[in-house]
Amino acid sequence: MDPLPHPSVIERRMDDQSVLARRAPNSVIARMHEDIARLYREQLIALLRA
Repeated sequence: MDPLPHPSVIERRMDDQSVLARRAPNSVIARMHEDIARLYREQLIALLRA
C-alpha cells in the first residue's frame, strides 16, 4: 500500500475536483467529480486524524 500524500496535495486535488464539477458539461460528469472530491475529503480527514 502506498503512503498517503501530504495533506496540502490532497486538499489541492479535492479543490481541483470541485472546480471540475462546477465546469462539467453535464450532471453525470459533475457527479463523478463530486464523488472524487468526496473521496479526497475522506482521505484528508483520515490523514489528519492519524
